[in-house]
Amino acid sequence: MSAFFHFFVPNYVNLQPVKWLYPLGKVYGWGLQLRNQLYNKGIFHSEKSPVFSVCVGNLALGGTGKTPLTEYLIRLYSESEINVAVLSRGYKRKTRGFLQANENSTSEDLGDEAFQIHQKFPHIKVFVNEKRVEGVNRIYGENPEIQLIILDDAFQHRAISANKNILVTRYDRLYTNDLYVPAGRLRDHLIRANDADVVLVSNCPDEIDVTIKNKVTGKLKLKTNQKLFFSGIRYKEPLRLFKGDYEEDEKEIRSVIAVTGIANPEHFLDYLDRNYDLIKHFRYPDHFDFSEDNVLKWLDKLNKEKGAVIITTEKDSTRLLKYEVQLRNIPIYIVPIEVNLFGDEKRFNEMCLSWVKK
Repeated sequence: MSAFFHFFVPNYVNLQPVKWLYPLGKVYGWGLQLRNQLYNKGIFHSEKSPVFSVCVGNLALGGTGKTPLTEYLIRLYSESEINVAVLSRGYKRKTRGFLQANENSTSEDLGDEAFQIHQKFPHIKVFVNEKRVEGVNRIYGENPEIQLIILDDAFQHRAISANKNILVTRYDRLYTNDLYVPAGRLRDHLIRANDADVVLVSNCPDEIDVTIKNKVTGKLKLKTNQKLFFSGIRYKEPLRLFKGDYEEDEKEIRSVIAVTGIANPEHFLDYLDRNYDLIKHFRYPDHFDFSEDNVLKWLDKLNKEKGAVIITTEKDSTRLLKYEVQLRNIPIYIVPIEVNLFGDEKRFNEMCLSWVKK
């Protein structure tokens, strides 16, 4: 059903809960509950990953910050000399089945997130497969040197059982405050939160304090064995998307035209508004496939705004590479992001590394 709403209402994940749809959401929730009971009783089979695996997932539709966390884990494990690979579904890709990223891969082959990871971490192996069990078995059989697999966005895929589960939920959209599709954004049953080893509250404001953390903790009502962390987004200096002939000091950026095709661009826009003169925002649905007409509109606006630059997100940039000819000499920038654990990195890192050592 969640795929139905993504198809017919592309911007569905940005909508507020619709209470008059609550009866339909209740029925959907019952269906999820039955499905999970069938897995819990062994009627539906759940297979353990043959390679130690860490799943990064969520309960809701839309962006919660899974990809930045996946990248954080890649850095952590790689720096500890652990041979890590990533398996993703490859959402919105135009291919099917099991694929390994290579030097010729595009976002159309792998999907936005997997391609972004492949570009940023060329030293690790990135795979896509909508069938996660088949994917991990292929990785295990063909790459015996891999010690750990990060399962990106696989929490709701009960057919595969990860060794450890990290559940991500947005600070401003906690799963405990949400409703089931189509009334809200929940695509899995709330009881599934009990299966998480770690809950990470993402997109927290920079000024979050102990009082706010305690309120969120009270709402989540985690089990005693579950770990809770809070995270925000750390924006880095903008980088040129293409290395063309255009020359301008990145520090001199003043006026920006924003282009986004992500589920929740509000945090990104707030960053731009605080640091630059935000002239115009071209907003598109999540995973939007930009067209030449779209690009021409941006360039027309850019020509009318002397000294301005186009700025977009890392994920959106993966779908712009095919327009290098049109954009190579245009001032278009991306803003890399990282997870900010508010000084709790040591505890989080030690926990994640202890999983593998055990």
